[in-house]
Amino acid sequence: MLVTLASAKGSPGVTTTARVLASVWPQDVVLVDADPAGGDLSLWSPAPDGSPLDPDTGLLTLAVEARRGPVTLEPHLQRVDGGLDVVCGVQHPGQVAGMGPVWPAIGSVLRGYAGTVVADAGRLTPDSPALPLVLESDALVFVVRPTIEGYAHLRERLRWLTTFDSGMRPLPALGVVAVTDAREAGAIRDLELLLGHAGLRVPVLGAVGVDQKAADVVAARVARGIDRSLLVRSARHLVEPVGQLAQSRAFARAGERGE
Repeated sequence: MLVTLASAKGSPGVTTTARVLASVWPQDVVLVDADPAGGDLSLWSPAPDGSPLDPDTGLLTLAVEARRGPVTLEPHLQRVDGGLDVVCGVQHPGQVAGMGPVWPAIGSVLRGYAGTVVADAGRLTPDSPALPLVLESDALVFVVRPTIEGYAHLRERLRWLTTFDSGMRPLPALGVVAVTDAREAGAIRDLELLLGHAGLRVPVLGAVGVDQKAADVVAARVARGIDRSLLVRSARHLVEPVGQLAQSRAFARAGERGE
């Protein structure tokens, strides 16, 4: 099952949300840095022995093997301190240039993994190199801040996706997660109203709490326990709705294939 997180514009917290969601996911899970603008995952987390991750093992090695034929995900995984398995992304946009033909194959490998894959696709635009991977997802979850411009860009990106011609292939199930703080208690309600008025039947799955201290831990800027932080507690509440959204599309695709 493949769950992809993305933004419509800017940096609302996709990478932090993806990392924390994967960290609290209760079943076998892999976190994939699929941001074509260049990933941060290899910079954020050391290996269990404290050594840095190998930035060249991950999406790039997966792409090389995918060009040659059938490939499995496991040889391209690295384990970070804390036990999470990850696929490191590209280090700079130039490395994406030669990956164009294999993005669909990479998406298929990720979706075919026996557990759950949580992928960070960064900013999603019609010309994003990662779009073929995103279209292979069971669920595409947009992360948005409760601002006028954030909501406006989200609305237009959802409109584009709901009219996107993917041929015979079903689109991922769409959902939205808001990044809010305690003072924005009505953010989810406002977002639901906005989407409803726009005629977009896309569920708002919940909110991730703004918690800068915990986010600094995720980004490896400071070291301390964050299990009881607002960030982690709110991410746990997202596991069930995100999982159900992805499973609904995964089951539908399996039925179409007669599995």
